[in-house]
Parts: sequence; C-alpha cells; structure tokens
Amino acid sequence: MRKRTLAVPLLLALGGAGCAATPTPSLDAFAAHSANNSFEAFDRSVAPPETLVLPVIHDRQTAGPSCGAHVLASVINYWNGPGAVSGDAIFAETPPVNPGGYSLAELMRLARANGLAASAVRLSAGDLMRELEHGRPVIVPIRAPAVYLQPWSLPGANEPILGAPARIVSARVARLSEFTGVAMVDHYLLVVGYTHDMFVVVEPILGFRTIEADRLARYRAGAGDAAIVLSGAHAPAARAGRPQGATAS
Repeated sequence: MRKRTLAVPLLLALGGAGCAATPTPSLDAFAAHSANNSFEAFDRSVAPPETLVLPVIHDRQTAGPSCGAHVLASVINYWNGPGAVSGDAIFAETPPVNPGGYSLAELMRLARANGLAASAVRLSAGDLMRELEHGRPVIVPIRAPAVYLQPWSLPGANEPILGAPARIVSARVARLSEFTGVAMVDHYLLVVGYTHDMFVVVEPILGFRTIEADRLARYRAGAGDAAIVLSGAHAPAARAGRPQGATAS
C-alpha cells in the first residue's frame, strides 16, 4: 500500500525536474536518432535492414484529450497526402462525445468521412506485423504509465550512456504505476513498423518511438488487443516513389 501512495508524488517530482522533450516527427528524423524518446531504458534503437518502418508524418498533440484526433490525422495524411488534415482541426470541428477522449467508433466514423476504409478488429502482434507488411499503419488503444506520455523528459534522457540513470528512474516509476494502477492513462498509438521483438509507433505527443513487443502487449491488454485497420482507395501518397518499406537506424 505504501507504494501506491508514492506513485503520484514521484510523478510530480519528475515533472518538476523535467525538460521539454523534442518530438521525432518524421521517418528521416527517426532514422538519424531511433533511440530518442523510446519507451525502453535499454536496447532502444533499431537498425536496417531488419526494420520495416512506414513513412508516416507525426501530427503533434499539444493539449487536451485529443490523442485520437492527432493519431487519426497522421494516418489520414499517410493515405491522402501530407497536410490533408490536422489533428487540431479534427478536434476543433468534431470533439469527442466523452470529455476523456475519442472512442474507437468515433475514430472509425471520422476515418470514413475522410475517405478511408476502417474496421475495428482484434490483432495479435503477428497480425500487426502482417498489416505493416501490406503498407497499412494500425491504430491501437493502450493504457500506459503517464510518465511515458508527457511532453517533458528528465535532463539528458536521450544521451546513450549519460542518460541511463534518468531512463532507469522513469522506468521504475512506470513499473510502479503498472503495479499499483496509479497514474495510468488511456491513449492511442499508431503502429508503423517492427523488427524482431520491437515495434515502432507514432505516438501523438513525441512522434516516432520504439517499444518492445512485450510492453506493447501489456499496454494493449486492457482493451483486449483492439485495433483499427485502415486503408485508402489508392496507394498511400506518402509512399509515392519510395520502396515498399522504409528502414531506419
């Protein structure tokens, strides 16, 4: 019970000591610094030629319960072309019915209104990989520690060696949140790539991030492995003139 009472003060202390984090907004930026903003404390980067990553452009969430709008904007722009929509516009014009955020049904309606086919399904890790191999990013709902879903990070957290202590502190706070259920939040991710036991996601706040398959499975379990599979009427505009799968290091 004592651990439960410590979770929130630890999170508040981390926030007070944190610095503004720099998002990874594009595949090119991710290729240069794939370890940045990872959900993992160690083994955070991915490398070609083993890594399939689709060239989605991050639509950044800056305020409010708008993660669904921004993750949807990222995938709409992947299929329909950069700048086709913005999460800010979606959120302003069609806010969620529930003040806490969008439901899967709402996101599917919005996707269809923007010309995409959308289906709610249950997908295993292997199913996610198969969708990616066919060039289809997948939206997944998660419940994850709040410490990993903030616009700040501890100083130096992205430094390969010197940042290890900061990452370990965040990891311990995250495990405490999972154990106690305190400071866990609902969120959406767009799964855009994978390699071996690691997935690459576009997360609305910080953009491209790596996450181990086991961790993603834990965070998805509360929603029963739910996912939204989307596709456009034509080949993705984002992939025009590019190979079937882009790689990142």
